[in-house]
Amino acid sequence: MRVLAIDLGATSIRVAALELEAPRPALQLLHRWQHGPVRQSDGSLRWDWPRILSEVQRGIQAGLEAGPVASIGVDGWGCDYGLLDRQGRLLEMPYSYRDARTADWRSIAERIGVDRLYGICGIQLMASNTIFQVAAHDRDQLRKASKLLLLPDLLVKDLTGFEGAELSNASTTALLDGRAGTWAAEIVEEVGLTKGMLPEVIPAGSTIGSWHGIPVNSVGSHDTASAFVAVPGIPSARTAIVSSGTWVLVGAERPAADMSERSRVANFSNERAAMHGIRFLKNVTGFWMLERCRTRWGNPPIMDLIDAAAEVTLPVPLVDVMDPRFFAPVDMEMEIRTAAGLDADTNRAEIVRSILESIAAAAARVIRELGSILGTPIEELFVVGGGSRIRLMNDLLCRQTGLRVTVGSSEASALGNALVQGIALGRFRNLDEARRWAALGVSQPKPASR
Repeated sequence: MRVLAIDLGATSIRVAALELEAPRPALQLLHRWQHGPVRQSDGSLRWDWPRILSEVQRGIQAGLEAGPVASIGVDGWGCDYGLLDRQGRLLEMPYSYRDARTADWRSIAERIGVDRLYGICGIQLMASNTIFQVAAHDRDQLRKASKLLLLPDLLVKDLTGFEGAELSNASTTALLDGRAGTWAAEIVEEVGLTKGMLPEVIPAGSTIGSWHGIPVNSVGSHDTASAFVAVPGIPSARTAIVSSGTWVLVGAERPAADMSERSRVANFSNERAAMHGIRFLKNVTGFWMLERCRTRWGNPPIMDLIDAAAEVTLPVPLVDVMDPRFFAPVDMEMEIRTAAGLDADTNRAEIVRSILESIAAAAARVIRELGSILGTPIEELFVVGGGSRIRLMNDLLCRQTGLRVTVGSSEASALGNALVQGIALGRFRNLDEARRWAALGVSQPKPASR
């Protein structure tokens, strides 16, 4: 029972295969395409959707050539969307959430009412939120649009013709009622949408169409939802989870949403999990900072930079990675140097070490907040995602938190995507069974370092 997982990342598009009947999970990466938003002639920052679709199709074709396929699933980054006309055609290339058009997002939040917005949607307020992107969208284009689809759902539409909004991703938009799991009509209308422009909200784990006769199953279409599925074990009430990549998502699984004033002030998100419950988490700026510096330095191998940073023995200054100045600066290296007070002759190894130490410190701070809100001390940490392959980063998380760290898959989004397909296909009875199988490929936990 072999499935294909399409994982749309904001820095790379991946298509992977997983044989669900194997003794232990062995994800096979079939195709990867590095990409990023493209600056347009009008200054806007957008995604090259035709190229993304083309690369996905290349990956699917590679999967078919390698053997039979029982199912396909799609996950991707959140916030961004495409607008369709009445014929179902894309009106324009989708904007990137890092486009400057949302610079005035705070005034929009205040107009709607910060307390009111959180009380309805329960989502961490950030410039990138779909709600603020829609509020800033050209009104003429919105009036021409018949449908708004989040990007993973847009890809499903391109593959199958099905138009829907998978729940885990819809819940991140700040347009969904956090308790009811349906579109929040009063909020939707305040930013210029009609309820009819938003598709039916659907759960993960069901067949929604087919591509050339191969079933396409809904999965946790938000990549973090899929990553949380593939954690290296079954989380307890004392487990924190870090999905480490462009963003570092720090949180825990909860049975129900917490939209209390305490959670609002701490700016935690109540995002729906792929199968059940809530991903209670906070977005922390992550390896985006390193990637932007790396681009400026001519793209040297990332592990060379990490290895050099590991040799730094003297303390380095920290920066607040949550500061908006790091969201989309023109020159990330200069922004970090300025914020950290680093001299012009500070070498790259120290800059990289400062970035990693700062990310770890921010994650540890969120974990302390998490334990305080939950009223239960956090005792273990599961780490997944692309950043989990960086041993130095895991060591820093261990040191900063004092927790036992278990490292899972570096391709957790694709793995979680495949696991949910396995549930839909009947390979696994439930999420716990899927997680137990996935954990067979996990190394032993790293003990806390104090």
